[in-house]
Order: sequence, then C-alpha cells, then structure tokens
Amino acid sequence: MLNKVHHVTYVVENVDDMAAYIERNFSLTPIRSDEFTERGFKSILYQIGDTLVDFFQPLRDDTPTARQLRETGPGVMHVAWGVDGIGQLFNDLQANGNDMRGDGPSASPFGYLTASIEPASSHGIYFQLAEGEHS
Repeated sequence: MLNKVHHVTYVVENVDDMAAYIERNFSLTPIRSDEFTERGFKSILYQIGDTLVDFFQPLRDDTPTARQLRETGPGVMHVAWGVDGIGQLFNDLQANGNDMRGDGPSASPFGYLTASIEPASSHGIYFQLAEGEHS
C-alpha cells in the first residue's frame, strides 16, 4: 500500500532565501520554481533521489500555509506517502471510517494525484497520499 516517501513539503518565510541556502550548503538547485497566486503560495521543488522536497512561501495571510507559518514557524508542513491505485485506496479508507478531504483524489499543481485523510480520523496526524510523478 504505502510504497515510498513521495514528497516532503516545508513552509518557509522566503523560498528565494531557502534556495540560496540549499545551493550554498548542499550544491542543489531547484528543478522547478512556481508561483500559485490562486492557491496563495510560491514554491521551489527539488528531486532528491526518489523523493520530491518542496518549500512553500505564503503569498497571502488567509491560506493554510500562512496559518501554519504563523502558528508554528518554519518547518515540515506535511509528508506525502507514495501509493498505487489512489482512487481505490481513497474509497477503501472511507469505507474503513476515515473522513477524507474532498470527494476523491485531486490533481496537485505539480501534476500528480493526492488524497488526504482528515487528522481527526488519524489520531491528529495529517496523512497525504500521492500517486504519480511531477510534470
């Protein structure tokens, strides 16, 4: 069922500062930089082995990213677990009594599918599941 760590998302004050830090200290450059104004964040994306690592900078104060940054400071926003058959898994998780976000898997702005379990169903832990690769 869970087959890898698909991606890890961090929330930071400034993605440009983070990109400079990572390049200076780890000699890595982002494979992609984006600004998702409709979703309220700017991002940089790295491919590290089989795992994607992205950093989000809030662009507005009314987003979940901004709220997390205000409440807890910079850090891990979530870890997404890689799966196969995300549509069936979504249905199976609902059948097992989990409250899921949305009516089914949704497309991420990076091109892969995601599904999320509401933390109230999973002992307060936010589980995101992901299938596919970035585009």
